[in-house]
Amino acid sequence: MSLVLTYKSIRSALAVFLAIYCNAITAFPSHCAADEYAILDSWMGEVHATDGGWRNTRNGKFLSLCANRKTEPFTKVTYRYGVLGREEFAVVATPRAKFKIASLELVPRVGMDVVFFKKGNHTYYVSVATGQGHGVGLDVFKGSKSIASHFSGNDEGRDYQLGPAEIDFMSHRLRSSVFVSEKPKHVLR
Repeated sequence: MSLVLTYKSIRSALAVFLAIYCNAITAFPSHCAADEYAILDSWMGEVHATDGGWRNTRNGKFLSLCANRKTEPFTKVTYRYGVLGREEFAVVATPRAKFKIASLELVPRVGMDVVFFKKGNHTYYVSVATGQGHGVGLDVFKGSKSIASHFSGNDEGRDYQLGPAEIDFMSHRLRSSVFVSEKPKHVLR
């Protein structure tokens, strides 16, 4: 049996190789464990203005929301925050300790989906801009006072990544027992 290499077969093999190679190099970082699925991963470092919007410097803290399954219903969702490779703070939502979720319209064509929880006297809000908005926000309140506000930047795939797991914010009936629908008590920007 002789091996005949044609231009088309070489080109096809090269295309497959480049697709695999580029995907391996450009994998977005995450705090999620190997047996979890990212709902979102986001840089929370300093941002600066560019002609294309806000960009993250990608040298600060990192936030991940991780689910135990790729699709709802989830039975566990974990919030992780810290320097990449060194989780500094984690909170787990379970059917007995639920995260709150809400979908808000801020102005026409711009809104946010919010996952939030209370830990001691602090309330943590993770928001994803929807509609014509882009980016992930993290707001922390101590009582009624805002003590931290971070933004990922606008560039999905560079500053933040959504999925592969997704939360259905629009369903009238929640699909996961780890969530309860509730309006945020604080004003988010």
